[in-house]
Amino acid sequence: MKKRLLSLLLAVGCLSVALTPALAAPQVGTADPDLVLPYSEEEDPLADGNHLRSGLSGSDSEIFNKVFGAKISYVSSYTGKTYYVPSDCTVYDGIDVSKWEGSINWSRVMGDGVDFAFIRVGYRGTSSGALYEDPWYDRYMQQANDIGMPVGVYVYSQALNQEEAVAEAKFALERVKNYNVQLPIVMDYEYYTGSGRLDTAKLSRRQKTQNVLAFCNTVLDAGYQPMLYANKSFMTDDVYAEEISEVAPVWLAHYTTNTSYSGSYDYWQYSESGRVDGISTDVDCNFYFTDGPLIPGNSVCGFKDVLSSKWYADAVSYVYNAGLMTGTSNTTFGPTESLTRPMMAQILYNFCGRPAVTYSKIYTDVPAGQWYTNAIIWAAQNEIMLGYGDGTFGVNNTISREQIATVLYNFSCQQKLDTSARTSLSAYSDASKVSGYAVTAMQWAVASKVMSGRSATILAPQSTTTRAECAQLFKTYLTGPGASLMKS
Repeated sequence: MKKRLLSLLLAVGCLSVALTPALAAPQVGTADPDLVLPYSEEEDPLADGNHLRSGLSGSDSEIFNKVFGAKISYVSSYTGKTYYVPSDCTVYDGIDVSKWEGSINWSRVMGDGVDFAFIRVGYRGTSSGALYEDPWYDRYMQQANDIGMPVGVYVYSQALNQEEAVAEAKFALERVKNYNVQLPIVMDYEYYTGSGRLDTAKLSRRQKTQNVLAFCNTVLDAGYQPMLYANKSFMTDDVYAEEISEVAPVWLAHYTTNTSYSGSYDYWQYSESGRVDGISTDVDCNFYFTDGPLIPGNSVCGFKDVLSSKWYADAVSYVYNAGLMTGTSNTTFGPTESLTRPMMAQILYNFCGRPAVTYSKIYTDVPAGQWYTNAIIWAAQNEIMLGYGDGTFGVNNTISREQIATVLYNFSCQQKLDTSARTSLSAYSDASKVSGYAVTAMQWAVASKVMSGRSATILAPQSTTTRAECAQLFKTYLTGPGASLMKS
């Protein structure tokens, strides 16, 4: 990231050693990871340029082709140089800033063609290990938001363990709540002069990778897109970049016109000496490569497989925040997976507050101690959802649309809701496929708009339901005929 005396360091050719006295070697591992202190210039790693730039500069060649394939020339308006970028991507121009850019006229910045910006939210001190907020963060964020500049934020990390990495992520998440953050929340992971706390700790490559993943997963869990910023040598030698790329995009720092970094990355910080109208100092310049829009779909509720652009995103957010449905893992919701009978019982059990249940062997395939046991026993005892006539519940079976309608109808009756709504199913060509036991429930579900056809003429009563469809169904139910249940 941009440093105040970087030009001096580059001028004398010392990219990997400090020219000014370094901070005293830190007592690593002793800091309170959540401690936030008032801004300290002495602890600010961007204050004097004394950080390791190894891996940033270079004159590189054809390995770029192995990453993106064909490349084309692209002239940066902010450096005047020609860069080699992927031919099959849209290129967006951006900057990243901290307090060292001083007063910024964001309208002029946007007018100069800058498409996006990353703003430093804060940093972990290179000696103390405490967290510090960038004193210009709120001003920059408000001004950028006011003119509609798409922004992300970054934390300059010195995390020595997963606890500190999680604290850094939470530090950023707490401070983005009042702003429109459409781009990633970034862990800027880099060394400082050779004597900063990260340098001195001599962490293993595995530990540093685990720290990055801890940061990224915390951001994902909050529903934002995480990202790692690091220079070429750090990405190549200090972390397992392939593992990180499976969780979050990479922002590569490499000051050259044709990077040779062979890993995956979406953003490229190609220069620290750009000149942009509205900023009086040199500024870091970046490219964003994408085959989609500038503003990607952010993940919802930390689920990597649920982007805000998906039709079911609001429904997933609704059922997750209401405590009705969780993910198939910590980071996946499984929107296209079929809903199973135990899942359906569990959703209603969750909604009713998970009342105490005494186990009894009602069904031969429902043993004690399984994740679904209490939900199924409760549903059976309350005659909301029953098993089959052969003494089984069908714990491995998916649930059909007509079965869901029947369960919800039974539940509504049990809750003493008005279930008198009916409509004819004759408009659907497959109405005759509705099982006899499910006709009344399907008529009610369609009339109440809880369920609609797969098309104007296909009801598909025997078809399975995906988890995304179930989320939408429950949102419709609880904001429609079941809305009174949310108030009780």
